[in-house]
Amino acid sequence: MAAATVQRVYDVGILLYPGADLLDFTAPHGVLSHVSYNNNPAAPDRVFSIRLIAAHEWITASDPVTVKRHISIADARKELENLDILIVPGGPAPAISGVVNANGPEYEFIKSFIHESRNEERILMSICSGAFILGATGVLAGKTVTTHTMALEGLRAICQKATKDFGGGQTKVMKARYVDGGVTKSGMRIITSGGISCGFDATLYLASLKTSQSASNFAAMVLEYIAPV
Repeated sequence: MAAATVQRVYDVGILLYPGADLLDFTAPHGVLSHVSYNNNPAAPDRVFSIRLIAAHEWITASDPVTVKRHISIADARKELENLDILIVPGGPAPAISGVVNANGPEYEFIKSFIHESRNEERILMSICSGAFILGATGVLAGKTVTTHTMALEGLRAICQKATKDFGGGQTKVMKARYVDGGVTKSGMRIITSGGISCGFDATLYLASLKTSQSASNFAAMVLEYIAPV
């Protein structure tokens, strides 16, 4: 009798910080939680194991809503080699500045993920203005990216500064629901989404990459989500 096939479960981290936009991280979490190998919402064979990563046990996000983390940044760093996907939500300008300008633990964690060596492809995805944090690290150099429609010029400015600081090619910033910027030399795929609700589209696309288009479509059906035309 043939042995049962063991399906891969991908380790996903959603990085939280004070002021992070609520839908920016709950939308990806909700989408990924509905993706399964067996397309059975009643008894799902889940594809993704999702954890909220934060510097503090309790994080006050936008609106304000207080969220409890699953794992600290310090502990997540110890398990960095196991992390397949890192999602960075956006937030209002003061929240983003608090992460970038202070070179805080969230910013340092993203850089560590970027430089972690792996033999297989990893994914770094930003939602909305989370792209500003990615841009500040220099990882978007030479890529085509997007963010909230009202923040496109701001992202261009951040990427231009990062290019001066770290080198690399020019970043093309465009209006889109989401953009797959391709894979870096270190084997990491960069996905950026437009504003807030665009996170649904970007995450469904991510799910299709790790499973199939039919599995992604089924999750969208469960969510009763229809992407804007």
